Amino acid sequence: MSTTDYLIEVSVTISIIFLILFYIYYKYNSAKSEMDQVAEKNNYVDTGSYFRDNFGGKTKAIGIKPFLLNDSKSIGIRYIITSIIFFFIAGTFGVIMRVSLVEPTPTLFLNRTVIYDVLTTQHGILMIYMWALGSALGFSYYLLPSFLKVKKDSMGGYSSAAYWIYLLGAIFIVLSRSSTRWYFYPPLSINLNPYNAGSFNWLAVLGMEMIFVGVVIAAVVVIKMIIMDRDDNVKIEQMPLFAWAVLFTLIMLVASAPFFMLGLAMTFYDFFNPVFFVSSSSSPLSFAEMFWIWGHPIVYIAVLPQFGLIYEIMPKFTGNKIYSYASGVLALGLLMPLSELVWGHHLLNSGFGIEWGLFFSTASFLVVIPSAITVFNYIATLWTSAKIRMTVPMLFVVNGIFDFIIGGITGVIQSNLELNEVLHGTYWVTGHFHFIFLGITTGIGFATIYMLFPSLTDGRKYNVRLAYWHFTLTAIGSFIMSMGWTVGGFYGMPRFVAGYFARFQAFQDTAILGGVIVGVAQLFFLANIFVTYSKKPSIPTNNALEDAYNLPVLENGGE
Repeated sequence: MSTTDYLIEVSVTISIIFLILFYIYYKYNSAKSEMDQVAEKNNYVDTGSYFRDNFGGKTKAIGIKPFLLNDSKSIGIRYIITSIIFFFIAGTFGVIMRVSLVEPTPTLFLNRTVIYDVLTTQHGILMIYMWALGSALGFSYYLLPSFLKVKKDSMGGYSSAAYWIYLLGAIFIVLSRSSTRWYFYPPLSINLNPYNAGSFNWLAVLGMEMIFVGVVIAAVVVIKMIIMDRDDNVKIEQMPLFAWAVLFTLIMLVASAPFFMLGLAMTFYDFFNPVFFVSSSSSPLSFAEMFWIWGHPIVYIAVLPQFGLIYEIMPKFTGNKIYSYASGVLALGLLMPLSELVWGHHLLNSGFGIEWGLFFSTASFLVVIPSAITVFNYIATLWTSAKIRMTVPMLFVVNGIFDFIIGGITGVIQSNLELNEVLHGTYWVTGHFHFIFLGITTGIGFATIYMLFPSLTDGRKYNVRLAYWHFTLTAIGSFIMSMGWTVGGFYGMPRFVAGYFARFQAFQDTAILGGVIVGVAQLFFLANIFVTYSKKPSIPTNNALEDAYNLPVLENGGE
């Protein structure tokens, strides 16, 4: 395909994007005009006051209405719905990818191993940006207005526009069928053909840029909500730990995202005039550095909000306050700068030199300190509790702590320079990441959904037996899968390949078994949704997470 063809395709795509954005702007202005008229009829001086008194801060259920309203809770539901949908899309890609490795020589994708690369790319990008980041934004928008008793909710237009840009970017990612993995390394990402980056990888780069534009706008809005819009009676030293976790997370996002955004823009330019990363005077390693300055913080961005949610969930089922509020804030605060400093440990085998290697290795060991403080805070809270009610959300919390400890230990081991030379590029890294991602990001995400269930479903109660099956199979399957990868990686099993040596088959089969169990577990979650909606609402629409801040306490989130 010639440069002219690329320019035509890009021009048409950008034109469509602007048409969609103009339509969104038109619909928003139309809705705002209607709301202005309604507010005036009800003797309100401004629309914002009318909207807050009649819509803001109240529980909202999943449905069409949140997509038509611009208050924070409605925006939060949009992100929650979207994150769940993309979780199942990405999860399906992951299961297919796992099953394709049932034999050392590719059989499912025989002579079409590029499909494996596409599935790997889609699975990684959608899980990180749409499930992890999307659910974190959703819970933040939904819970913080109640937690902080926000005085005003005046940036709904920006939040709504940011959401649609974010969603459109994700759709472009799926349509692109990119096969560059989630880090878009050149020169692979610039070779637009089916056996390199994919013919439409430029669409993926454009989509990623749109995702970043959306999340940065959303991050600024939520930061403003926490710092400027919280009620005067909610002092900063008394903010819920979830608010602190979100604040540190989004500051980290705004600080690190521009590096990768710039790298994507330079890559996009290289499609037409390769001067930045593939010319004789440049180096692809420059892009790798720009990516990992963002790429490592995103791992913590996917975890820190869940740390905060654990702090909110625990007291509901232990009858005990968090053991140490001050150390909780301190640990979350330390994770923010330290996670920004360790990005280079992803490139220790790239020729940085011994000085930089020692720096990043030392920083990687130091990041253990705030992580350990957080874990000990959780354990102390449990240890000093008179009675712990092991409900479904609490089971996810306990399992998440357990998985995080294992994932953290495997990460610390790899911080050693000599061991990293052997383990880098193996499934050890995949196991380390998935212990944390499935235990904390995914597990606590589902725990929060179960906690919010009465509100999200307009007063319905989830089926406890199905929820227990969902938790049990998810916990068992994720452990089997991640441990199979970890042990196989220790023996040198390479990752990101569609085939493997026969001596690794036992480890691959173990991971496949675990992956299939995790996939089946999510069917119980879907079944729970269908069973729940087959019945009429039967309980109050309040939920245990928000009750502590504004309503009488509900025992256990509908359980």
